[in-house]
Amino acid sequence: MNTTSSMTSVVYVQKQHAKQVKTLLDKLHLLDKRYRMIPVSSSTSSTTTDNNTQNDDDIKDCIAIPVKCIDFMKNDNNDDNLVDIQKTIVRYGVHDCPYSTAMLGNNNKNMMQKNNKSSTESSSSVSPLTHLQYALVETLTSLSSGEDTNAEERVRNLSKRTCPTKLEVIGDDRTLVIPRFAVYVDNNPNDELYKLLYPTIKLMAKNEEGLLNANNERKYMFSIQSHLWEVLASIYNTQRIVRRGDISPDSGVRESGHRILYPTKSISSQQMDGCDEHIDSCNEGYIPTDTGPSSPGWITVTEHSIHQSFDITRVMFSRGNVTEKKRFASLVQTDENVLDMYAGIGYYTLPALIHGKAKHVTACEWNEHALFALRYNLKANGVEDDRFTILEGDCRVSLKRLLDDNYTTQIRQFDRISLGLLPSCEGGWSLAISCLNLVKGSWLHVHANVPTSEKQRWTHWLCRSLSNLAVNSNGNNWIAVCTHVEKVKSFAPKVDHVVADVFVGPCDSSKVPSLTNERSCLETGVLDSMGEFTLTPLDTPVPSCALNKDGVLHQNWMGVVDT
Repeated sequence: MNTTSSMTSVVYVQKQHAKQVKTLLDKLHLLDKRYRMIPVSSSTSSTTTDNNTQNDDDIKDCIAIPVKCIDFMKNDNNDDNLVDIQKTIVRYGVHDCPYSTAMLGNNNKNMMQKNNKSSTESSSSVSPLTHLQYALVETLTSLSSGEDTNAEERVRNLSKRTCPTKLEVIGDDRTLVIPRFAVYVDNNPNDELYKLLYPTIKLMAKNEEGLLNANNERKYMFSIQSHLWEVLASIYNTQRIVRRGDISPDSGVRESGHRILYPTKSISSQQMDGCDEHIDSCNEGYIPTDTGPSSPGWITVTEHSIHQSFDITRVMFSRGNVTEKKRFASLVQTDENVLDMYAGIGYYTLPALIHGKAKHVTACEWNEHALFALRYNLKANGVEDDRFTILEGDCRVSLKRLLDDNYTTQIRQFDRISLGLLPSCEGGWSLAISCLNLVKGSWLHVHANVPTSEKQRWTHWLCRSLSNLAVNSNGNNWIAVCTHVEKVKSFAPKVDHVVADVFVGPCDSSKVPSLTNERSCLETGVLDSMGEFTLTPLDTPVPSCALNKDGVLHQNWMGVVDT
């Protein structure tokens, strides 16, 4: 017997009645949801339990619907729904029905392994279905009442862009993330997903005895995608699916581009007929009207015992930064006042306070949704109110106001400054220099997206730029020394997200990094892991990822190729 199916009690009904009967059975709690209904064919196994009917011709082209109890349905009953069901039943029996997605979801790994093993044994040349491929096949065969017989073949021919091998899971509740263009229906007859779905759409229209036109075609598209999300949610045992969205580098507040696909947006037939926006919500996703704890987009990601909660549809989050957050916390000292110029929901503020035990952290943020999450996370992680200060708004304004306020009791000189803005934080360097500890200097942790081939050039250019800013502000004896450049993750082909640890301060400061090679006076430059110092030239060339004269980081630098 197939490991993804089993013999179960069923009722046989004509195709045109299948959907109505299934709905009524579900309403009466008689539908056996462990299995899926399946069309009767010569290749499927069935056994009659009705002594009055022995000829299999009477169930030809019927649908077998799994039920919990046949005897109860045969009894006389005054329930109108049951009477309507009994009128449409062709035969009672036992049939080999496939497991439902709910059944697979409850024991997903075991069932998928059995399914994949069976597929491998049956044909060594055919690879096992991925979770997404399996969900697509199940969706198409289910909605076509099993008539879409070549769905698996068509699904296997999809490109990895449309049907990726692996999907990302994020958060404590295992939110499933669908890539931007995966299983995305472009309303174009030449689109490969459109071609995949169209045969099923025709079968759905045929089974409902309806005409297929542009309007109801989109309804069927909506039905297919909404069913697909339900299947995937069951397989991955999750309550939420989102579509990944891009974050524009020109967006000041760094709003998230993620949109919710599941739970599916509730849509009435009137809305579906009159507004493409509602139908597209199942394809592109949607932003819920409410936000905050218990809202559809609210998610918690726990990293290194720190709980980070936020609205995934309104605030950006990158799991690739988890190692850097831990590293940053290990650098923070207990007596330090730390400035986080781009705090977000507390990506580096929380590690500095909780694991780094910083004396005080001043966090700057201007996205209202990130500010809400930041305050929520500080409280949820038990951080005392007197250990942090939040400056709302653009840090270029709020920090200047802080520096100019002669009567403020807030800290204005910092021992360590995080500049965690991508693709470049260059616009905040000058302001960061104004916030340095004037006696001992400070550590700057500078984030940037840098072409791999220009890493060394970028590092020296960064040191020379910071040194020039410091000299202009504080005097000729100020220097900048980079002691480490950490690769956080790949940002794009041949482009990395990196963080440079740079000390900026007086050359006679006790904080100046120690050297192994002798120099009469430490100057601006780069210190490698062995303690060897390399002087930064005065005319260090500008890297391609620097801001242009207009202060904008244009994306042509992304095309830089290693030479």
